[in-house]
Amino acid sequence: MPSTTDRALSTPLKVLLYGLLGVVSLIVVLTVVSFVFELVWGLIGLLFGIVSLAATIGVLAALGYAVYWLASTVIGGDDETASATDVSQARGTDAAGTTGADGPDPVERLSERYANGEIAEAELERRLERVLDDPSADDATAEFERERELN
Repeated sequence: MPSTTDRALSTPLKVLLYGLLGVVSLIVVLTVVSFVFELVWGLIGLLFGIVSLAATIGVLAALGYAVYWLASTVIGGDDETASATDVSQARGTDAAGTTGADGPDPVERLSERYANGEIAEAELERRLERVLDDPSADDATAEFERERELN
């Protein structure tokens, strides 16, 4: 025996009701699927944005370093001129050619330049040999050797 609901609803009304239910279900499913796709595309967009930002920062850093290198090369001059100037300054000679007592310690100056990254280790050793060949640098040699053994 048919139920009261089945008797109250005619066949065209059932079709209309089930059709409306299907349309509402389709809208809900499409909304959920659309939300998931938007979320995935948003995350992909965020990932590409982060990669793009990192690439931009890398390019800017490379350009900045290139400008720094170019400027230091142009302003710094060549190594031969710089090393001859550094040795004469490190010895602290005055106009008469004698070593000044109040001049900076050449070993200390070279050590500071090496610590600041201005010269490489090989260049430090080469310049130290030049400075230490000077007879007036015997006290500086002993001091430098003591510091080197401690470190």
